[in-house]
Amino acid sequence: MKYRLNISNEQKLVLLLSAPFCSDCRPEEINKILQNERQINLNEVYRLSLECEVAGFVYRNVKLISLDLKEITDKLESVYQETALNNMGALKETLVLLKSLSVQDIPAIPLKGVYASDKLFRDFGVYPSSDIDLLVPFSLLEKIKIILESECGYTPVEEFSQEDLLDSHYHLIFKKWMTLEVHWNLVKRYFSIPEEFWWKSAFPLEWEGEHIMDLTIENNILYQVFRLFDHCFHPLRFFVLLGALIEKNYNRINWACLLQTADRFGMGKLVIFTLNISNDLLGTSVPGLVLGQRTRGYPLLRRLVFSGIFSGVSRKHLRMMAFTLMLIETRSIVRIFLGRLFPSTGELRLRYNLSPSSKSICLYYILNPFLLILKSKDRRKNA
Repeated sequence: MKYRLNISNEQKLVLLLSAPFCSDCRPEEINKILQNERQINLNEVYRLSLECEVAGFVYRNVKLISLDLKEITDKLESVYQETALNNMGALKETLVLLKSLSVQDIPAIPLKGVYASDKLFRDFGVYPSSDIDLLVPFSLLEKIKIILESECGYTPVEEFSQEDLLDSHYHLIFKKWMTLEVHWNLVKRYFSIPEEFWWKSAFPLEWEGEHIMDLTIENNILYQVFRLFDHCFHPLRFFVLLGALIEKNYNRINWACLLQTADRFGMGKLVIFTLNISNDLLGTSVPGLVLGQRTRGYPLLRRLVFSGIFSGVSRKHLRMMAFTLMLIETRSIVRIFLGRLFPSTGELRLRYNLSPSSKSICLYYILNPFLLILKSKDRRKNA
């Protein structure tokens, strides 16, 4: 782990204790910090664990290496147990959804969340999931909507027009006791990847008695990298998932194929940068052909990422402008910024949470360039 930044010992502890697997934990470094610094604020460690959404990992690793952190262990355990309970409920619901689609011969790929908790971490308590995410074929969306509403008890989220989501987004949103996001693509706005790309190399497997499809490791890495970028490289939990995916499959990853695919879709610089940042943050194993490359402006962008992880992401649009200028291929920057400044009406309604019949759409269209700069954060979580 290579910090080279002025971060606190509490922040270092959170990074070290967020190791995705037990074998990645570094007890010597952790104990050195605890022994040399008698003024460690354990309540701050707990707060940062919650902010970074890694409290489950911190709890598991504290127990693994038998750290004497009585001041916060009970609170961490409570978060761990709540996460496990929520994930077990999400697992049951996800399997019901997959079975309902399967009997109609509809393929589906479960994404992140509870699927990662079970397949990747083998621990329901470490990786929190706030919703269920499925990737499905775009051509079957109408049929899927009928199944979800008539058979599974889901209702579309009325806050957003489904026509606008289809026109300007990459997933539909449904509600039951959990939120369900039905994706037909895994990137949007900044990159253009055909929907069928994700299915061409997807492979079948059995999960908890259900026959499903899964992404290749390389395509899953592309998806996790985009997800980090789209969320301004926040929270730390997303980095832990990317790191776990790499560590568990390192010898199976076709790195040349990954980088070639990334270049093909204009994601080359972004992938290189994200993998280097993951190596700096969590010590994620990365091959020499990646570590040997440094993105233009890397120290500045790295500082921006670290600040967002520990202090939260404010002025998201300004941060995204910086990341876009530095990490997107030059040929795409003009298209992206024009799309942000002068979006479609559907995108504009989604961005500012306007109803389809809103008469203020013209005013927002005029004010949009100024609002992008002045807004401190999106009104929508996934805008």
